[in-house]
Amino acid sequence: MAKDIPDKPSSAKARTPFIWRLLRGTLVALLTAAVGCGAIWGFDALRQQVRLSPGYQVSSESLRLVKGPSWMTPAILAELDVASLDPEFPREFSLLDEGISARIAAAYERSLWVDRVERIVKHDPRVDPQNPPLEVFLKFRRPIAFVQVQDGFALVDDQGVRLPGLYREPRLGAARFLVITGVPWLTPRPGQGWDDPSLQAGVQVACAVEPKREAFRLASIDVSNFGYRRDRRDTEIALYTVSETRIKWGKAPSSEAELLQEKTLVEKVAYLDYVYQTMHGRVDGVLAYIDVQNEVILRRSTDLATRVRS
Repeated sequence: MAKDIPDKPSSAKARTPFIWRLLRGTLVALLTAAVGCGAIWGFDALRQQVRLSPGYQVSSESLRLVKGPSWMTPAILAELDVASLDPEFPREFSLLDEGISARIAAAYERSLWVDRVERIVKHDPRVDPQNPPLEVFLKFRRPIAFVQVQDGFALVDDQGVRLPGLYREPRLGAARFLVITGVPWLTPRPGQGWDDPSLQAGVQVACAVEPKREAFRLASIDVSNFGYRRDRRDTEIALYTVSETRIKWGKAPSSEAELLQEKTLVEKVAYLDYVYQTMHGRVDGVLAYIDVQNEVILRRSTDLATRVRS
């Protein structure tokens, strides 16, 4: 009995499914690429449209500090204009411009009044219409004292860095600070650290007494005897009140002072506070001097020194 032998498919028929699969895969890949390119193009077009929309446009003039710390004068405010800090900064820009935050930060960090740019926050006008589109948070250098120099008064911050300007009198607008006297005439340029050790000691003392400066009616810090360069029997640093009461501060802050068990900055301020409280605030002009380290006071009306222990 003859068996039915199935016909073998021809080679053309065998290749047909494979060619179809290949063509179908190619078509799918082409369609996917076309859709992807269209989506990217559409996204870029949409992004460009949003970037140019009025809500995202910002004027460089709006990047101007309206109010700063209490010591900041109108002249200093004018210096903190992005256009003056970066003359090539665009007059108009978009919140979506690439690298705009970094450029704004770089502009502000050129100012010698700015310690650092802490952060820059963008507000989407569609989500947050009540807030400004851009907020820049700055940390300013903190002026702590004027330094008497040859031609006037230079301003120094709490890190011993010289700030811009040379002043005829020790005042920054309505703000007043202590005056450090007796510093050698080696004045650095604005923005540079004041390397003189007597100035650095004066800055440390100024930072310590600043919270009590007005209550104690303090006016100046004399560092002319720093290192006992004038008189080894006298105090190394002296403070003066408005009415010239002399405060014998003792040794300058140093590791040597700690080894000699000199009172710390905090302890010296606490002792002065005790004297002022004991005398009900009547110290300025009443006492000839206060010897902080030895805890002695001398009234102007008598030659008799009195020990006042805390």
